[in-house]
Amino acid sequence: MKNTRILLAALVLGLVSSASFADVHEVKEDIKHDTKSAAKATGHAAKDFGHATASAAKSVGHGIAHGSREGWDATKRVTHEGWDATKRTTKRVFHKDDAAGDDA
Repeated sequence: MKNTRILLAALVLGLVSSASFADVHEVKEDIKHDTKSAAKATGHAAKDFGHATASAAKSVGHGIAHGSREGWDATKRVTHEGWDATKRTTKRVFHKDDAAGDDA
């Protein structure tokens, strides 16, 4: 009878040990899976942040280029208009007598 109890206790202990090992193994796999999922989500977030940063930098660069181009066009226009005004004034001041002499 004593041997039967020891054998039965060993059998129960073995089954419980196997069940607990399976449970520990399952927990280990869950942790591994959760860690991989978290790392993947972090990687995707970093990639999305990088894309957003690049897009913002591109937009800023395009805005600067557009402003620079507009400024250059305005400078050319004002310089050209100033040059034309200078030519007109010079003709009016220095060739005033020529215009009066042509009529006479």
